Amino acid sequence: MSDGRSVSGQLKKFVFRGKSSSNGDTRGEYLEIVIPELLTAGYSFYTWPSAPLLAWYLWTQRRHLRGLRVLELGCGTGLPGILAAKCGARVTLTDSVALPRSLRHLSACCEANGLVVNRDVKILGLAWGLFLSEVHTLRPVDLILASDCFYEPSQFEEVLSTVAYLLDGTDARFLCSYQERSADWSIEALLKKWGLKGALLDLDSLSESSGVDYRALVMASTARAARLYVGNLSWTVGHRQLKEYFSQFGPVQNARVVFDRSTGLSKGYGFIEFANSSAAADATNKQVHTLEGLNLVVQVQNS
Repeated sequence: MSDGRSVSGQLKKFVFRGKSSSNGDTRGEYLEIVIPELLTAGYSFYTWPSAPLLAWYLWTQRRHLRGLRVLELGCGTGLPGILAAKCGARVTLTDSVALPRSLRHLSACCEANGLVVNRDVKILGLAWGLFLSEVHTLRPVDLILASDCFYEPSQFEEVLSTVAYLLDGTDARFLCSYQERSADWSIEALLKKWGLKGALLDLDSLSESSGVDYRALVMASTARAARLYVGNLSWTVGHRQLKEYFSQFGPVQNARVVFDRSTGLSKGYGFIEFANSSAAADATNKQVHTLEGLNLVVQVQNS
């Protein structure tokens, strides 16, 4: 993972709605979460596609969250954990201890939603797979959350060993959402090694029981994930050079550098649209992009 410096930002709004089942209230329940996202090369400064899916599932289970001790791993902007906290859970949000700017940004995400750090929610730097004193303070826990944490195969065991330690000897559960990026990647052997058992939740069954169209959520998230913002471009880079560079990750449908109409010069940023989200994921998973001698800023473009 890489830490990042703010270039510019945007506010991403997530709205959760549902009918109340008490006292015949038909006005419905409503929760709005605002995430300040930064256009930087760091993975943790924007909301990954699987986070809204996990957040929506938690929203449908909101009546069971109150009072639960909830821990989110690798939380980035913390959308699922923030939702759980707004629904009354006692939440600890964690991300890499090696990324202090990410932890500060996570604090800003909490504050944007009226959550006071160390009062309404806790934030902690964590190193997966290392059982340091910080890990011991996380127990006991009732529910562990993670979204899009299985994106780097070399870290799969680090994630699962941490989860196994936290679950050991408890009735706690681990709930995660992920995007399948390669048919060759699997955690089955690691689950067995660490004494864990997993089960897939069927999206169609969840949709039928909750009234939330999870398939539509997945399609919307992955469609957005196929579009990338590219910043810090050299003024000499045009549409063709941008497309040629990103074609190494997969088929590019459109490449566009934004130019100043008055001067005809590049504004230093542009956009890439891939034919599929897996190509976009490969591009965003690459830690350093260099074109014309400059390190690029590459981020999922949220609509």
